[in-house]
Amino acid sequence: MTLDELERDLASRLRPQYLVAGEEEALVERARELILARAVGRSGQAEITRFEGRSAAAMDIDGAVRTVSLFGGQRLVLVKDAHELRAEEHKRLLACLQRPVAGSVLVLLARGVGLGSRDPRRAKAAKAAQALAKAVEKAGGAVVDCPRPKPREVPAILERMLLRRSLKADDRALHAIASAVGEDLGAAMQAVEKLSLYTSGGRVRESDVAAVVSDTREESVFALVDAVSEGRGGVALATVRRLLRDGESGLALLAQLARHFRTLARVKALSRRRQSAAAIQEALGLHPFVVKKCLQQAERFRETDLSRRLRRLAEADVNLKRSRFPERLELERLILALCETR
Repeated sequence: MTLDELERDLASRLRPQYLVAGEEEALVERARELILARAVGRSGQAEITRFEGRSAAAMDIDGAVRTVSLFGGQRLVLVKDAHELRAEEHKRLLACLQRPVAGSVLVLLARGVGLGSRDPRRAKAAKAAQALAKAVEKAGGAVVDCPRPKPREVPAILERMLLRRSLKADDRALHAIASAVGEDLGAAMQAVEKLSLYTSGGRVRESDVAAVVSDTREESVFALVDAVSEGRGGVALATVRRLLRDGESGLALLAQLARHFRTLARVKALSRRRQSAAAIQEALGLHPFVVKKCLQQAERFRETDLSRRLRRLAEADVNLKRSRFPERLELERLILALCETR
C-alpha cells in the first residue's frame, strides 16, 4: 500500500505487523510516525522496544512482541533496517512472523530498499525485504511501499502536501518548490511546513517560495541547469564550484543535467513535428511552466546538437564513476562542452 492508503487503513484499524520499505527515506519515516501515533492513540501511552537489524536476534524480537505491556497500553516493537538481519536471524524471523500477537504491533523498517528494485547493488537487500513483505502479508499485516517519486510526479505530490495544510500554490510557485527540492520529499515536507508558517494559510505565490525556500537548491541546482541550457558558461562554472564546495554530489549534479537534456531532446523532437505546447505537456507528463521553458531553451539547439550533448553526458557519467579525472575537473570540462554555441 501507499502512504496515503496506510493513513486511511490506520483510521479503521491497527494491524499486528507492518513492513515499511522504500528508497524514499522521508516517506519511510512518515509511515513510522503514522503507525506510532495510531499505536499511542488517545491514551498517549505505548510501550516501545527498538532493535537494530544488523545486530538483532529474531528470538529477542519475537520475545519483545510476546511480552505483555506493563502499563496496559499498546506494545510496539520497531526493527530498524530489518533487511540487514543476519541470514540465520532473517530465516528465524520469517518463522516468527507466522505467529502474530494480539495487542502487539511489530514494525519492520527497510530504509533505502525498494521492493521492486532492479539495482544489482541492492539485490541482496531487496530479496531480504521481499521475503519479509511476503511473510507480513500472509500474517494479515500491511506492506507500505515508499518509492522515490519520478520527476513528473513531484508537482502532484506537492499539491497534496499543500492541500493537507489548506494551502494552494499557483503554477509558478509550484514549479519553484519542485525546482528547489527536486525529488527529495524530506526537503519537500520541510518546504511545505515553512510555507504554512509563512503564509498562514491560503494561496502560495512564487515570491513566498523565494522568501522561505528558494535560498537552497533552487538557487543552486536549478540555476546550474538553466545556465548550462542557456549557454551561460561563466555562471554555470561558478555555480557548480559552489555546489561542490557545499558538499553536493558530482554524480547527482550530472543526473540533473542529463535528465534536463533528455527532456530538451524530447521537447525538441515533438516541437519539430509541430506539436503544440499542450500536446507536448500531455505526451511527456510535464508541468506547463516546464514545457514553456524547455521550448525556449531548445531553440538554441538542433537535434544533432542535443544528441551530441547527451553522448558527452554519458561519457562524463562513466568518467565520474571510474574516477578517471577529479570530480570538479570532469564537471567543468562537461559544462564547457555543453555550453558551446554548437
